[in-house]
Amino acid sequence: MAEALPVVEVAYGRSACGLRLPAGTEVIQPVPGDARAVPASRDPGAHDVPDPLGVVADALDRPVGLPPLEVLARGRSHVTVVVPDPTRPAAAATYLLPILARLARAGHGPSSIRVLVARGIHAAAARDEVEAVVGPEVMAALRPLQSAPDLPEWNEPIAEDPQLGTVRVHRLVADAGLVLLTGAVTPHHLAGFGGGAKALVPGTADRDTVLAAHRLTLRTLVRPDGSLAHVAGRLEANPFREALLRVARAFGRCALLNVVLDRRQRIVGAAYGEVGEAHAQACARWREVHAPVEPQPCDLVVAGVASPRADDLVQAHKALIAASAWARPGAPIAWLVQASHGAGHPEFLPWFESGRLERHLAALRRSFHPYGLTAYSVRRIAAGHPVVTASEVSADILRGMGLLPCASPQAALDHALGLARPQGKALRVAVLADAGA
Repeated sequence: MAEALPVVEVAYGRSACGLRLPAGTEVIQPVPGDARAVPASRDPGAHDVPDPLGVVADALDRPVGLPPLEVLARGRSHVTVVVPDPTRPAAAATYLLPILARLARAGHGPSSIRVLVARGIHAAAARDEVEAVVGPEVMAALRPLQSAPDLPEWNEPIAEDPQLGTVRVHRLVADAGLVLLTGAVTPHHLAGFGGGAKALVPGTADRDTVLAAHRLTLRTLVRPDGSLAHVAGRLEANPFREALLRVARAFGRCALLNVVLDRRQRIVGAAYGEVGEAHAQACARWREVHAPVEPQPCDLVVAGVASPRADDLVQAHKALIAASAWARPGAPIAWLVQASHGAGHPEFLPWFESGRLERHLAALRRSFHPYGLTAYSVRRIAAGHPVVTASEVSADILRGMGLLPCASPQAALDHALGLARPQGKALRVAVLADAGA
């Protein structure tokens, strides 16, 4: 009887797809919530999950380094609650409910509570996307605004920083009596972890401040020899994170609520309090929940990417960075990035015309741009690994980026299999079901 072909399921945009691997393949699939790399047949996360409202309420009532929220908010003129934009899933519609209940007990109603969507320099979200973030009740009662990086009249200075210069943020933050930064912690390729002070800067900042902050990421991500550093999941020795935290503390009117989501986007942990301390506590909780797996060198890496991170190439490149950590030198990567919204930003693709990698890096150091750094990261990985890509983006565009386009996820995997060179008796394949997470 012939040996059954292993089938693995990976994310591809807003859906999932099953992929067939050759018989005899050694499949390594890191699974959230388990400290080992385990077979794809395991289904972790089926255990009972605490009530998410109870998790958030408990965090708000047991603060780290600050008074409880309703005590802190009492007597403040206005409170601005900052929530992430749709590219940063955070279950905000859930955690806003206990936040607003405590603000009400502190004497705040719709006239003194503002909700601001922090979009950095991402494209503005559509109204229905904002409503999906905050929920219909908050949308109707508080009418959230989005940060406005390119409208000077909407941004005001809050600090002078030795590295960032004059820091300007949206005026709903600048003139607030109290700012509650919120979001979910998740590994981040530049800051170590998302959440924390990132919600303030770059989240609510004007474009010049965002660019000044991101210049520090060049030193964080790119080593002096031009190779890429893997900083996701680490908070220590990160100039980018340190600068953002310094600004938030200098501003002095911020508190933080960060939540931890499981792989089904359910709130399973939370921390509230002083920006740095609460963020560190939430990151520790993330590690407990997800028990991150140390990458193991594999002959081929399959990187699925789920929406919203899969919606464009700029957001999805974080999955490519994660995949590269699992690939042996020269091993192929099957990057399954639907990218239904295209490249992600008009300033991204021109960087692929900047000549050799050395010239690209020199141009970045002369005139930094965050999408130039993203392009450099993609090019550097593609120089070290064949990156076989399934995407809705034009094959001509993908080839111009140094990628190998394929018509479907299975076709991409089959092409990558043809390029793989086993180092042992069996082909060792890492399957990252949602590498963007």
